[in-house]
Amino acid sequence: MTAWLGEHTMTFGIWGMLAMVLFVPALEAALPLIGVILPGQTAVVVGGVFAYHNQVPLPAILAAALLGGIAGNIAGYYAGQRWNSRLMACVPRRLLKPRHTDRAMKLVQRNSAKAVFVGRFTAVLRTLVPTMCGISGMPIRRFMLWSTLSSAIWAPTFVAVGFAAAPGIPL
Repeated sequence: MTAWLGEHTMTFGIWGMLAMVLFVPALEAALPLIGVILPGQTAVVVGGVFAYHNQVPLPAILAAALLGGIAGNIAGYYAGQRWNSRLMACVPRRLLKPRHTDRAMKLVQRNSAKAVFVGRFTAVLRTLVPTMCGISGMPIRRFMLWSTLSSAIWAPTFVAVGFAAAPGIPL
């Protein structure tokens, strides 16, 4: 999957790679079902691989990953705030059971800062927590603080994972 993603993205050059590293994480948090198909973390790791091989500047990959994480969280938050629980009702019940959703919502309401921080590093939570924070009424300033902090740690961590794995991955 990683090889296919990188190969097809680089057909659009540096800008294609940067767009992938920016938009895949953003779409993952903004539109939760996208994250099931292609996790944003995968795109960021691929960006790290290509940065190692000098195909894309490392600072640009880091900036794109950071901005993508924050932008997706903001979009997910406002979607949750705007469409409230109707948004969660659109997710098929086989993917998200109501009792799990209720339990998760209570956890987000009680531990909003922790949820945002931990959610950035957990695949399923990364797609749902921003929306749930918007639904729960978490203040935007608090959400932005924790979203930015968690994304500022998440982005370089997973770019570094790609960078470290890159010597074993020929392009």
